[in-house]
Order: sequence, then C-alpha cells, then structure tokens
Amino acid sequence: MKALVAHQFGDMPNMQIETRNIPDIKPGFSLVRMHAATVNQLSNLIRSGVIPQAKSPLVLSNDGSGIVEKSERFAQGTRVAIYGGGQVGITEDGLQQQWVLVEDKRLIELPSDFDLDEGAAIPINYVTAYQALTRVGQVLAGQKILISGASGSVGHALIQTAVALGAIPIAIVSTTTKVERAQRSGAQIVIDLSKQDLLQTVLDVTQGQGADLAFDPVGGPLLGNLLKAIRPRGTLVSIGFLGGVTGSFDLPDLVIQEKQVLGYDAWMETDADIEHAFTSLTQFIKAGHLKTSIDSSYRLEEFDAAYKTSGFT
Repeated sequence: MKALVAHQFGDMPNMQIETRNIPDIKPGFSLVRMHAATVNQLSNLIRSGVIPQAKSPLVLSNDGSGIVEKSERFAQGTRVAIYGGGQVGITEDGLQQQWVLVEDKRLIELPSDFDLDEGAAIPINYVTAYQALTRVGQVLAGQKILISGASGSVGHALIQTAVALGAIPIAIVSTTTKVERAQRSGAQIVIDLSKQDLLQTVLDVTQGQGADLAFDPVGGPLLGNLLKAIRPRGTLVSIGFLGGVTGSFDLPDLVIQEKQVLGYDAWMETDADIEHAFTSLTQFIKAGHLKTSIDSSYRLEEFDAAYKTSGFT
C-alpha cells in the first residue's frame, strides 16, 4: 500500500510516498481502507516542527473516513469517520495512507449512503463543536450564542451543531465575502465586522440583553470584544487562537458582570466523553442535521498542492 511519510519537520519539511505492508488485524482494532484524510492546521503544525511530541518519520493526518474491511465490532463494508484523538498522526502514524489499523473506539459509524468526502471532515470539527457547546458551554435550547470565525470549518460545525441543539447562533465573520457561507451553514443572523460594530449589533439583535454565550475559535483581539457582547453572568468559551495567541479583556466588565471565560481543548476529552459525543453526533447525522463543507480534494500524490491550496505553505 502507499503511505505519505514526513521524514523531516521544519521550515522545509520532507514528505515522500512509500510502499508499506497492509497492517494485520488485532483485537480491539479495525482495518479500514481509507477514502480521505484531512489536511488541516494540526498536520501543518506537526510537519513544521511545532508539536514536540511528534517525531519523524511519521504519517500525518488526525481525522478522515473510510470503509471497514476487517473488524470484530463493525460489519465489513461499514462506512466510518475516524477521530484520531491525541495520538493518531501525532505520536503514532496517522491516516494519509491507503490502509490503517484503528482502535474501534475512534470510529464513528456513518449511514450507508453518507458521502465519505463529507465524513472525513466530521471528527475533530464536530467533536470540538459538540463538546464545546455541551460539556463546557452547557448550552440550552433557545439561547443566543455568538460564534466567531463562522466561515471556517470549526465555525461551520458550531453553527450546525448549535441549530441541532435548539440554540440560536449569531455568526461573526470578518468580511462581506464570508457572509453567505455562514448563512449556508444555518445562521440566520450574521455580523459582518467590516461593516458593523460587534457590540452594538449584538445588543440590537438581543433586545439590549447581550448574547448568552460566545464560542471563539479566533482569539487575539476579538476575545475581549466578544466578552463585552455577552450578558451579565454569560460565558465565553475560547476554542482557538488563529487570530493571535494573546487576548485581553476589561476586568471590571468580567468582575462586575460576573462573566466567565472558559477554555476548550479536544485532546482533554476522555474515552467516555468521546463515546457520548459520537452517539449524539451519529443521531444528528442520521437526522440530516450535519453536513460538512469541503473546500477541495486531492490525490495522495498531490500532497504539495493540498498544503499550498490550504494556505499552509
């Protein structure tokens, strides 16, 4: 079988396609014929040498989709999405290869007619969205929630999952060109920061109350503005920092209004957390609530173009 192996990390990573043996099945694992593996920020950070736990040579990619070939738990031919957790593609070989041996607990069974391209984009994005909304944010039906970075993959998953949970997402985008994408994700209210003031617009659409919660994959300077836009005793959940690793906020606003700032990291999830998330996400998928957004796809041999198109080179 073919495997894309990163032999050197750093500013000029060395990646090559090699021929390897198909793995042998063992108890508690399933042999999956890969359909698609993601190219995302995590893969780029690893191949850039930023993640100290990752050592080369290494097959990258932490989530993807495929078809079960051999398993004690799943029937042959079962379509699955793969959630790599804190190991796959980080401390052990990942999914950018034709066959993988995956722990059964990392597989999400997909409906038989579910598009496998879309399935590859489910695991980390939707586990993050579901757990950030429920375990950390404890969102309730009817609550109004701010979602920054709404045109991105995590933002898209947050919007769809919030709608499935009965919440009311208020999407936040940085430019007018991103408004339509947030609307396609399911947001009826979209704030365009290039034209609208965040705080005033949130107050307008919440009858002066502020949002109940905010979920922020962006970070940086936006974090403090989001905190101002939530109601007294509201909660801000910080998910990422693509907009900057340093954020600041007004302490009197935090203290006097008794607001909360919480963090979320998918790698902190326990096996029980993931099993619960998988069960709920499977129900949402079967009900048609979740539909991923795919920018582009490439053959394994086109990995250089995949990273360039994704903006990682």
